Amino acid sequence: MIPISREDLVVMMEGGHLYLRMGRFEEAKEVFEGVSVLTPQSEVPLVAMGSVFFAQMKYDQAIRHYRKAVTLKPDSPYARSFLGESLFFKGRNEEALAELQKAIDLDLQGDMGGGFARSLIDAIQKGFDPPGRFVHH
Repeated sequence: MIPISREDLVVMMEGGHLYLRMGRFEEAKEVFEGVSVLTPQSEVPLVAMGSVFFAQMKYDQAIRHYRKAVTLKPDSPYARSFLGESLFFKGRNEEALAELQKAIDLDLQGDMGGGFARSLIDAIQKGFDPPGRFVHH
């Protein structure tokens, strides 16, 4: 494996997120796949790949990537919060709530996904119905 600095990885991830925000999904996916190969021990690029699919409302594919991230790092509140969000958008509320609660339990300070999970649980309990729910691609 080619040694690469953390700073270079951060720049690559930022580039992938720029592509994602621009709607250039294939390029974003390619960047995140590359970072995943370079950092096989990290769940972060797997979550980012899931976000590419989530942004396209391809929730099944997003869920698959988030599950891979959770399998790699079961104690990642970051991965669990994104998985919970996708499950919710897919209409699988019970599973979503369970994953979101796990994210909260793992992130007591709320800065690694737990805060997001808390906000999403609150929205679910208040009856939020996301746009694009149940869309299949």
